[in-house]
Amino acid sequence: MDLKDSKVQKSMLGILVMFLMLYFWYARIYSGYAEKIHQKEIKYERILTELKDVEMKAKSIDNLKREYEELLNRYKTVELLLPEEKQIPLFLNQMHSAAQVAQTKITEIVPKETKPISFYNASEFGVQLTGAYHQLGTFFSNVANFPFLSNISEVSITAVPGEAKGEKRDKNTISASFKLTTFYIREEEKIKKLEF
Repeated sequence: MDLKDSKVQKSMLGILVMFLMLYFWYARIYSGYAEKIHQKEIKYERILTELKDVEMKAKSIDNLKREYEELLNRYKTVELLLPEEKQIPLFLNQMHSAAQVAQTKITEIVPKETKPISFYNASEFGVQLTGAYHQLGTFFSNVANFPFLSNISEVSITAVPGEAKGEKRDKNTISASFKLTTFYIREEEKIKKLEF
């Protein structure tokens, strides 16, 4: 290779100029953009990860909505057993019907206190009735089938003499006194349906 040859000098000068241009391009342009490209790749990966998280949350939100609807339907079913307010007329009608079906006689109903219990109130009534032993069982069975929750406690049973105050009674007549408790939900505790 002859360095004095003008063609070789021009080729070397061309190669040197190309190398300088390549170096200038790499140092000034490419490395600046390479850092930007690297930052964009990191941002792209972060956005892709966030998108996957959003997709997973959207699927879980759909599942949560479905579960919420199922629980709300179950709550509505239970809410039927806990009236929204103290329904004395309905309670008295149910008691009267239960006594008639059981062929017992309610001799006394005394309203007692109303107690707040967690999200509902409990209303207590002192009840006294007379009838035969099996009729009392039928009455309790009818109370258990009320369209709302009710509970019988503190049952006291005593025998009634065959005749009292000129009335003729069956020798199997008994008198029962007990506490009957009904429940109703407090208005401020009632669950309202959420809209999504």
